[in-house]
Amino acid sequence: MRQKIRKIIILFFCLYSAFFFLGSLLAPIMAYMKQYDFSALLTSLYMYSCHQQPDRSFWIFGYPMALCSRCFGFYFGVIVFGIFELLNKLKISLKTFIILLIITVIDIIINYGLPQRYNTGNITRFVVGMIMGLLFVVILSFLLKKEWRVVRHEN
Repeated sequence: MRQKIRKIIILFFCLYSAFFFLGSLLAPIMAYMKQYDFSALLTSLYMYSCHQQPDRSFWIFGYPMALCSRCFGFYFGVIVFGIFELLNKLKISLKTFIILLIITVIDIIINYGLPQRYNTGNITRFVVGMIMGLLFVVILSFLLKKEWRVVRHEN
C-alpha cells in the first residue's frame, strides 16, 4: 500500500510538470498561430512560478516560451526522471548526487551570487534545470521511502 501511494505521488508530480512543460511549449506556438489570448493565458498561468525573462528563455517561431530555460529544464527533468523512478530504473549514488548538487549550486552562484552577473547561456540553464529535476525526484523518492516514526513521550 505504501509503495502504491509513493508511486501515485510521483505520478502526480510528473503530470503537474507535464502541464508546465507542455503549456510552456504551446504558448509561443499559439502566439505564432495568432491565438494571442490563449498564449497570454498560458503565459500568465506560469508568471508566479518563473521570472519569464525573454533573454533567458528559448524562442519558438519568434516568440519566447512561457518558462525560462532553467524552469523548462526542471519540469522536463521531473517528467523524465519521475518516469524512471516509477519504473524503478532510477539509481543514483550519494557521490553522484553530491556532485550534481555542487554543479547546480555553482551555476546559480555564477548567475546570481557574484557581484557581476554572468550569463551561462540557455542551454547550460536547461541542463542545470534538468539536473535540478533529477535531484528533486531523488529527494522526493527518498522522503517517500523513509520510515517516519512518531515518538510519543508519556508524562
